[in-house]
Amino acid sequence: MQSPSLPPKSRHSAQRRLFYGAVLSAVVGLLAAVGCGGDSSDDDDSSAAGEASTAGTKSTAGSSSTAGSSNSAAGDNGTGGTVNPGTAGDTGNPATGGAGPAAGGDGTGPAAGGDGAAGDGAGPADPMCGTAGQACCAGDVCNGGGCCVNNRCIADAASCGGTRGMCAAGACANCGGDGDACCQGNCSKGFVCTGFGGGAQCEACGGAMDSCCADRTCTTGVCIGNNNALCQTACGAPTQDCCANNQCGAGARCVTGKCEACGGSGEACCGGGGGGAQCGAGLGCVNNMCEACGTAGKACCPGAGDGCPGALRCEADVCTDCGTAGKACCTEGQACAQGSSCNAQNMCAACGAANQACCRVGNQLFCGQGLTCNNAEMCVN
Repeated sequence: MQSPSLPPKSRHSAQRRLFYGAVLSAVVGLLAAVGCGGDSSDDDDSSAAGEASTAGTKSTAGSSSTAGSSNSAAGDNGTGGTVNPGTAGDTGNPATGGAGPAAGGDGTGPAAGGDGAAGDGAGPADPMCGTAGQACCAGDVCNGGGCCVNNRCIADAASCGGTRGMCAAGACANCGGDGDACCQGNCSKGFVCTGFGGGAQCEACGGAMDSCCADRTCTTGVCIGNNNALCQTACGAPTQDCCANNQCGAGARCVTGKCEACGGSGEACCGGGGGGAQCGAGLGCVNNMCEACGTAGKACCPGAGDGCPGALRCEADVCTDCGTAGKACCTEGQACAQGSSCNAQNMCAACGAANQACCRVGNQLFCGQGLTCNNAEMCVN
């Protein structure tokens, strides 16, 4: 409120003050933008909101803020990286579930990470990873010579961001190699990110008695151990002696001092016959043995749904082709799928449409919208 002793300001005077204030704000903003446009470190431009603004100058969120500093959770010591093999590095990338054999003592099977299909560096096998913009596959591997940066794949010949240079044949120019800074928690094939924050760097991994690479992968031998896990060549693989504490690599279990293969068709389930028992893709653990599952006449696969894909239904723990029009009625759950019902011949028949039999659920008869069920149990207009 103005003091009554002062004369009121004129409208023109207020407009001039607003104009000069706007000019002054614009000058201050321009000077601030120039000051922020200088050199910045690799970690400074790794903030969650992006590395640069549309105009090409560093955005406020991409500057060296707390969220983008080298000590942030999303920086080189990110939760998805393989930082420090003695802690998070041993268990692989948590996003991909690299649990390793220590959870069960005798190995946790192929699904636990370990030495899976991508572990030998042959290339990604999971269609949900490896493509530019997708998560990196096991071992920080990307398709087509792409690079893994901040747990995401960068296409070959594309920028790795900031001062990290271009991606070429799976390696960024200025990060990810031997002794280089980590690419926001990731390294090129054959190296693993160790250390913390801005001091994290890549070192050789995967060879005999080297640290395990990301996601507990090894190029030689199998990954054994929790803290400071190493790639073992003299123990831990099928037919070899068990390593210390009765440990074997993924896909093997320890039986009376020897590692034997598990998880494959006709092999024992990895992790024993309990709830943690695991088998390879397309196999289910039945009576502690891995066998084909999910197809007609085979065991229902454990996991999502009823374990029988498509129109198959799990009946008495066996995948059965039932419940659709022209097929036998199912004996468990809903006898027939929607749009068909179980007739006197115990077959599912199409129902509910004009000139079709009335659908039956228990003692109830019904037809589709606008139709009625007549005395002959047919749907009519």
